[in-house]
Amino acid sequence: MKTFKFKYLLQAWWLLVIAVAIAVGPRVAYATEIMMGSEGMLVFAPCEVTINVGDTVTFTNNELPPHNVMIADHPELSHGDLAFVAGESFDITFNEAGDYKFQCDPHAGAGMVGVIHVQ
Repeated sequence: MKTFKFKYLLQAWWLLVIAVAIAVGPRVAYATEIMMGSEGMLVFAPCEVTINVGDTVTFTNNELPPHNVMIADHPELSHGDLAFVAGESFDITFNEAGDYKFQCDPHAGAGMVGVIHVQ
């Protein structure tokens, strides 16, 4: 009988630990979403945003795929894999201040470029 009660007390304790960890754990600051392809155009929408250090930008495949995001001079932040499916998305977190120019490699010549200002 004691083992039975101990088992439930142990499970309750772990649930409490997990709930506290979720409540006080680190949070990702989502700053904005940038659509890849918009209104039938090969563009990022918006193509220029300003965020804070530590914020995350979500890039979402929208129209006229395939798209990727290559950030100039920052291969560690770039997402070179092509997104083919509408709605496919990925996040990039910017941990240092600066201006980050980015482009879609297949469509940069068509003007699919942008800049993220991180302050």
